[in-house]
Amino acid sequence: MKRFWSRLAVELGRRAGLVAAVGLILTGILGFGVTRLDFATSQDSYLNTDDQVYIDNVAYQDLFGGQAMLSVLVTEEGTDVADLMASTENQAVFADIADQIGGSGDTEGVPNVEAVVTPLTALQLSDTLIQRTPTGEAAADPTQSIAGGALAFAAGLGGEGPPELQEEAGTPEAEARTQDTLATAERLGAIPVEQRTFDNPDWIEFLLRDNQGEIRKALRPFFPDEETAQVVTRLGGNLDIEDEGAAAEAVTDIVDEATIGDDAPMEGLSASTTVGAPTLLSDINDYLKGGLLSLGAIAVGVMVIVLLLLFQVRWRLLPLAVILIGVTWAFGLAGYIGIPLSLVTISGLPVMLGVGIDYAIQMHARIEEEVIIDRVAHPIQESARKLGPALLVVTFDAVLAFVALKFARVPMIRDFGDLLIVGIIVICFTSIILPIALLGMREFRSPTKGRDFRSGALGKLTVFLGSLPKWTAVPFALISGLIFVGGVVVEGDIEIKADPIEWVNQDSETVQKIDAVQAQTGSSSDLGVYVQSDDVFEQSTVTYVHTLAGCALGSFPDEGDSPYTKANCQEDYIPEQFVEVDGEEQKALLTASSIVTTMSYILEIPGATPLPPRAADVQAAWEQAPPAIQAFTATEDGENLNLLFRTGYSSLSDGEEVVTAIRTDANPPEGTTAVPSGLAVVGVGLLENIESNRAQLTYYAIAFVGIFLMIRLRSLIRSVLSLVPVLIATGLASLVAFGLGLELSPMTAVGGPLVVAICTEFTSLILLRFVEERERGFAPQGAADVAAARTGRAFIVSALTGVVGVGVIATSSLPLLRDFGLIVALNVVVALLSALVILPPMLVWADQEGREWVSRRLVSEEDLARSRGGKGLDADVPEGGDPSGPGTDRTPAGQT
Repeated sequence: MKRFWSRLAVELGRRAGLVAAVGLILTGILGFGVTRLDFATSQDSYLNTDDQVYIDNVAYQDLFGGQAMLSVLVTEEGTDVADLMASTENQAVFADIADQIGGSGDTEGVPNVEAVVTPLTALQLSDTLIQRTPTGEAAADPTQSIAGGALAFAAGLGGEGPPELQEEAGTPEAEARTQDTLATAERLGAIPVEQRTFDNPDWIEFLLRDNQGEIRKALRPFFPDEETAQVVTRLGGNLDIEDEGAAAEAVTDIVDEATIGDDAPMEGLSASTTVGAPTLLSDINDYLKGGLLSLGAIAVGVMVIVLLLLFQVRWRLLPLAVILIGVTWAFGLAGYIGIPLSLVTISGLPVMLGVGIDYAIQMHARIEEEVIIDRVAHPIQESARKLGPALLVVTFDAVLAFVALKFARVPMIRDFGDLLIVGIIVICFTSIILPIALLGMREFRSPTKGRDFRSGALGKLTVFLGSLPKWTAVPFALISGLIFVGGVVVEGDIEIKADPIEWVNQDSETVQKIDAVQAQTGSSSDLGVYVQSDDVFEQSTVTYVHTLAGCALGSFPDEGDSPYTKANCQEDYIPEQFVEVDGEEQKALLTASSIVTTMSYILEIPGATPLPPRAADVQAAWEQAPPAIQAFTATEDGENLNLLFRTGYSSLSDGEEVVTAIRTDANPPEGTTAVPSGLAVVGVGLLENIESNRAQLTYYAIAFVGIFLMIRLRSLIRSVLSLVPVLIATGLASLVAFGLGLELSPMTAVGGPLVVAICTEFTSLILLRFVEERERGFAPQGAADVAAARTGRAFIVSALTGVVGVGVIATSSLPLLRDFGLIVALNVVVALLSALVILPPMLVWADQEGREWVSRRLVSEEDLARSRGGKGLDADVPEGGDPSGPGTDRTPAGQT
């Protein structure tokens, strides 16, 4: 191998021009691959294609569309939604919004929109149910209409159907239902038939309010309160992020222009806010495209300062140039291979800069060490022979640490592992080839003349940091083990920051809109339940959906003789769902919306039994509903039905509890399935995948690197010594997070393997340099001191650049990335300080005469004998002579 490295150094130096030309050509070719990088923020990045959640969600979106855009309209002070809807001008605006977004006649509508339901559309459905028969004809009298017939049957006043869907005659519940039905008939009769039109405010009032003067429950998804109306636009299903973002922007522009634009004709409106998950994802996608380069530019800028101030060598910016070429090659290859960029992989650029620049710094520093201190005849060859194999070792360390990411359950974390594996291999190659070629050419043409840097501040600092007495090794070993075990014990109790809104820039317009919508309506998202059966309009399915919605919302009475009570929900279905927000318990699900609940709520009367509607009434309601509501609620083949809940939570951990309850306790009848779906469920699936093996990824990385080092270094002890600083850093991070009650960023799932890669890179180089000095005849303490003095400059500079590479992520405007960068940077600092402070005394202790656990089998018996019995060197001398001048024999006393 030594001949290989020597030959490589000679040929690269002789053909530096050719190397540079080939490098430029490769940079151009691979650089083009950067243009092929894809930015992925769809569910494919979060879920595996064989996950049941992914399969269900794809099917759900194929049937009922994708994410929703919510337009929240707030009325002026002194007006309410009845006034808003009574204006014929406002009705025309809502109709125009529906036409522009959803398309109608000659109007094409916004591409990739599944359906749009305005408050006007919701009132039109109410009008149809009250004035139309099941066949769509005008009802001659109220009892012949869809709603009238349903009310009459439930009260036992006429009609055919299962008797269990009627009140028991003579009961208080039957009396309450009869009285309310008569009250409804009286209110309806007060409005002449010819005046039951949308230009009559009294008719709008009747459609909007029930007999108690409250907004009808079936309309609350579109009128959450007296001052708020909502337009719901469902985008197409399974869209890519670009199409979804374009559709979201178009919907926002149309609604804003129609409601709050300079020439907006809408009356009585004080505010209009349009926002949704597609907007949030589009913002993230835009950030990915610009944030990648921004983070990289910041990292490069700080690294320039570090190199200029601290790396006192000729051509001190060469390592940065080398790493920029390597990173370009790495991302180009990623583009050709098809590795996508996501929220996680965006951090790959600064991470690769931080991890990879160490290689170039080490090679550059070693070449100048051979020139200035050892003054060997062939410094380039000597550097290649001694450092090349070590760089390959640390490259394997990093690659194996990153291989651990391939075991993640989240696709984008696995993609991050692929990116780093490709990147670190390419960077190692460039960091060996380019410095050897360019510095070889430089030294041939203009040999370096510089002063001895061992007495410099960085060399002294490194010696000082590693100067603890050797007796501290055993306590440090015990303490590191205890810290690691303690971290493992508390790891499962550390909370993950589970609210997606907290992952993005809190000052962004989108987040401010989401907060405004949340404050106004109590909800900014929904949860879909996808019900399937051979016939969703069959009575058992209708009754089931009615019961599921009532149980989940807690709208049934506590007890009673009917099956529709909270007690029965607790036993056979799911109880009312609650979540804790800011220390207070609140409802998890606020309203339910489906064609079944529309009819259920018509029948819901205070004091009466909450009876389910007849299946025939539900089917008639769907058949006569506006096309947009049909698209929202069921499929034409009658095999799929959509039940939508407005959610009162945003945290994925809260959502996980609700989704789990529906999955496990919803108890659908035989032949029917009820599957929670939609973006809320995708988020829950992402959280479950992250939590499933987040900590294990770190343990895998430690195990893979440990096994490799044990094989490569031919010793379990040497492997363990290399990992001690890693164990301290990972264990301490968990203990601190647990002790302070911190919520960690979900991206900390990739933090552990990063710390392992960066730290073992340093510990392996320190250990191998210690062994090299022992081979030269130094006693253990002398070897540690000499290694520290000679490599201190390179280690301190590369440590700082490594921390910068990871730490610069903390400057991101996304809290998800910012918190990750801060925590990982602190872990890396702890690990590197541990490597510089704790590892040297442990090496000295472990390699004392009689043990020699570090050097044995790596250093020949003859070389070890030179340092035994107090005969080892205790002062550094050049490789080719002593400090008095070049060429003096530095063979230790007693050796010939």
